[in-house]
Amino acid sequence: MGGDENARQPISLTETIRQKLRWNLVSGVYLPGTRLSTRNLAKEFGTSAMPVRDALKQLVAERILVVERQSAFRVPVITRERGIQLFEIRKSLEMLATRQAVTALTQVHCDLLSKFCNDMAAAVDRRDVQGYFAANYSFHFLIYSAAGAPDLVAMIEGVWMQIGPFYAAILDNSRADANWQLHHERAIAAIRSQDVDGAATAIARDIESAQNYFSASEMSLVG
Repeated sequence: MGGDENARQPISLTETIRQKLRWNLVSGVYLPGTRLSTRNLAKEFGTSAMPVRDALKQLVAERILVVERQSAFRVPVITRERGIQLFEIRKSLEMLATRQAVTALTQVHCDLLSKFCNDMAAAVDRRDVQGYFAANYSFHFLIYSAAGAPDLVAMIEGVWMQIGPFYAAILDNSRADANWQLHHERAIAAIRSQDVDGAATAIARDIESAQNYFSASEMSLVG
């Protein structure tokens, strides 16, 4: 079977559901400790239970969800130790992706990054957690996708799914860290001037700011 024929193969129902679940995790729809019912999700997605269960099992294999007795699936609560490790992994991977992406990013991309920053600010003002997450995701992954390294991007997204539920919880119950906007603006300025080191440093500072916010939160002590 040729490559073109493979490219035309439709995405399976299980994969479609898996992608929806991944987005819900990244964007903070599911909070730490949330129990994911196969039956309820099947009803929500308008499908049978089997592809939902298969998608949930795949996320367990990726260490995104945990499975409990009687095949119950749950979003884990992140401990402080694991959270810090995940942020350190984020920093290493995202600095690498940024370094590889800068020369491929144009002024048009930078204008779009600025729009995402405005969208984030508006979402913070109206306390729209999911709107903030969607704009923040768009900002970061516009940069990383330009690296031309899909495996690297997939690894970054996997870490985001593990952190997303926790971060949504603290943003919903506290105030957002004001430093995100400064770091994003510095990243945009560095990309505009094709400053690879400056862009990578700005992304690192952004992640460190989020890590510090995590460490200061009482929720990071749970679990």
